[in-house]
Amino acid sequence: MKVIDHNGRLFGKISVIDVLVILVVIALAGALYVKNSRPHTGTSVTTQTITYQVLVEGAENYLKENIHVGDKVYDLNYSSGGSALGTITAIEEKPGSKMATFTDGTMGLAEVEDGVNLLLTIEGEGLINDKGYSINRVYDLGVNSARTYYTKYAEFDVTVTSIF
Repeated sequence: MKVIDHNGRLFGKISVIDVLVILVVIALAGALYVKNSRPHTGTSVTTQTITYQVLVEGAENYLKENIHVGDKVYDLNYSSGGSALGTITAIEEKPGSKMATFTDGTMGLAEVEDGVNLLLTIEGEGLINDKGYSINRVYDLGVNSARTYYTKYAEFDVTVTSIF
């Protein structure tokens, strides 16, 4: 007796194609069982309030007048899912200065006429782990990083000075 007859049936009873389909269905059922039998890990992550300060150097008076406590802060260059990076909670005004190159080739702080330095305290929600600080899970925050921030009425360059 032949294993496969002239009609392509195993032992004259079942088609070879039918056997292959049954094997594929059994393999898929096994994979589905293995996938669903593993314990699920939690996907919820608790965010914390991160308070950080940024320095706006040499802000002209019109800019100072357009930055307020309660303004939401954004950074269009680093996507944060369209969410705000935080809310300004305090503004400290200091005498205006900027890094400048002097005529003798040295660099140092020079006083800015008709301008001030603004130290903004911002609170945002994010993650704190051994790798650092992350606002909105995608926006990495580091001391001395230079960024361009936006509020509803202003655009300004900042340097992150501290993170609490």
